[in-house]
Amino acid sequence: MRRGLQAGWLATLLLLASMAATTSARGDEARTAPGPSAESARDRAVRDFEQGRRAHLEGRLEEAELSYLRAWTWMKSYDIAVNLGQLQLRLNKPASAARHLAYGVRAAGPEVEEGRLARMLALLEAAKAQVGTVRVRVSNAPDAELFVDGERVPVEVTDELYVEAGQHLLVIRRAGYEDAVRPLAMVPGATEEISVELKPKAATAREAVGAPVNGEATTKALAAGARAEEPRSWAPVIALGAASAVGLGVAAGFTLASSSASADARAEREAILRVGPGCLDAPSALADRCAQLARTTARSDRLGDVAGVTYIASGTVALAALAVALWPRTGSAPGSAVRVVPDLRANTAGVLLSGAWQ
Repeated sequence: MRRGLQAGWLATLLLLASMAATTSARGDEARTAPGPSAESARDRAVRDFEQGRRAHLEGRLEEAELSYLRAWTWMKSYDIAVNLGQLQLRLNKPASAARHLAYGVRAAGPEVEEGRLARMLALLEAAKAQVGTVRVRVSNAPDAELFVDGERVPVEVTDELYVEAGQHLLVIRRAGYEDAVRPLAMVPGATEEISVELKPKAATAREAVGAPVNGEATTKALAAGARAEEPRSWAPVIALGAASAVGLGVAAGFTLASSSASADARAEREAILRVGPGCLDAPSALADRCAQLARTTARSDRLGDVAGVTYIASGTVALAALAVALWPRTGSAPGSAVRVVPDLRANTAGVLLSGAWQ
């Protein structure tokens, strides 16, 4: 059975490698594939939300957070956001709690009772008291992307940024403009207002070379509403692929060692059967040989188990490489999208990969 599992993982890894190679060769010529329907996404969100709520009520907070996060990935709604924010506040994650609670307050409709809305606001204030608040205004590019310490801020929480106390680095980025970089020194409960005007890259290049303002030469610049297509970096795909290959080699080594130990065990068992009835009712003269047989068999099993785990890890890394290879580039067609969602359940764990690309 173990050999069958290992052979299956080898076949899966070879298939993934061929898929990644085909994707790299075809590039942007791949046809658009339909993504999951809104109804199926909603059903998944409801299922994960109910699982999280049960775990929350039973005191399994980490498990509840994972279920809420899965539901949030499928669908953005005020009730998921509020439950997740309340839980993260209990888990001492005030910045993330404030982000979700703020979304919940903004998205709450008129049907929400005043008492419940007041409790939501109180939770939000409790979370904001533990973090710093940053309000960013970009006068000439309101759709600019924000990055805090290299992590992109989701578009649904850009009205206010909630940052842990301490030193941080804010980067404001928009295609066609120079990045604006601002250091942050956040204090719990404090609010900082930042207003910037991004400098177009085309103007910077013209000033650098001394091109005349008036003349026959014309410069083609990006339109104000266009996004430049950035070249794809294949370094993460190569690194993940190399890691998967190393894991596959290590797993193959453990498999060979397990097979060798299994062969030794068979030889020892045959030798014992040639001189006696076996180890079930072994005479004292065979006690040492039977003990050695038990140790050899246990070693073969352990090596086989380690090989199986290594095959799984190698396959997971190969899936990650494939996901990175399929991830749409900045500025790619609006129809291109890839969604990677963790699928964590009571007895299993995995990754759901779905999307469409052009």
